[in-house]
Amino acid sequence: MKRQIIGVAVVLSMAIIGLAQPKGQTVTVKGEAVDLWCYMEGGDRGPAKKDCATACAKAGNPIGIVDAKGAVYLTAGLEDHQPARDLLINKMNEQVTATGTLVTKGGTKMLFVKTVK
Repeated sequence: MKRQIIGVAVVLSMAIIGLAQPKGQTVTVKGEAVDLWCYMEGGDRGPAKKDCATACAKAGNPIGIVDAKGAVYLTAGLEDHQPARDLLINKMNEQVTATGTLVTKGGTKMLFVKTVK
């Protein structure tokens, strides 16, 4: 009986985890990791703004990726609802290649990042 209960618990846990994952295409995005507050307010990006962007991201500002065409991707971590900050904080205002699940709603593109190079 104990084994059956444990088995059911494992199956239910796996189902819940599976339901909590974002639904979308797996994509790779190449672009610059930016502090979205500074980027959206004043267009700040590039190596000269790295220290400021890093400080703002550490303070909790959202991080995005701006691709070569100017498309902006809001980022979040994919694994265990991890914040994107954990994946991108050391790469602020640098070119990155991020792979993850892309979800688009209401004109917003959100990349749930799995890996960053």
